[in-house]
Amino acid sequence: MAAAPATATEGGSSSADNLLASAAGIRVNWRHALPSASAAGFAMAVATMLPILFNFFPLWMLGGGWLAVNLYIRRTSLFLLPASIAAKVGALAGLLGFVFFAIFTSAYLTIATVIMHQGEQIRATLRSVLEQAAANNHDPRAHALALWMQTPEGLAFIVAFSMFLFLVAFLLLSSAGGIFAASMARKKKR
Repeated sequence: MAAAPATATEGGSSSADNLLASAAGIRVNWRHALPSASAAGFAMAVATMLPILFNFFPLWMLGGGWLAVNLYIRRTSLFLLPASIAAKVGALAGLLGFVFFAIFTSAYLTIATVIMHQGEQIRATLRSVLEQAAANNHDPRAHALALWMQTPEGLAFIVAFSMFLFLVAFLLLSSAGGIFAASMARKKKR
């Protein structure tokens, strides 16, 4: 469903607000949302995996949601996209970005451990980080926790919990980026 162009009303205000109110009944067009979110998610995951750019991963997550919504707007010609739809498209981009990120990370770790035989080096680096964190904390429970995290169960927990946190970050930040893109598109049309 395409939005009609905004026209001036009696009070001199734009009918864009009326169009946005009527657009609240619009549903996500998944046929257009999936390719838009896939492209944005892939770009987000690639940017997150690059060593120099990794430190700015929250920006890439916001940017991925923004890109997905802008691609969706181009595909649907909906300039007055409600925030709820923008959030859904952004969240889809975040979910797909996380899936691509998880695949890339798993492939990297598999290649590093199985083919390049760097598994022990990766575990040693992780142990070193845990030991430094425990050394900086004077609570005896922190030392016990650091020792537990160096066990296979502890390492598995760290990996699983880290991936969960990345999933939440991808979803929330991409949704926020999508909402931002929709609000910018509304301001542009006014």
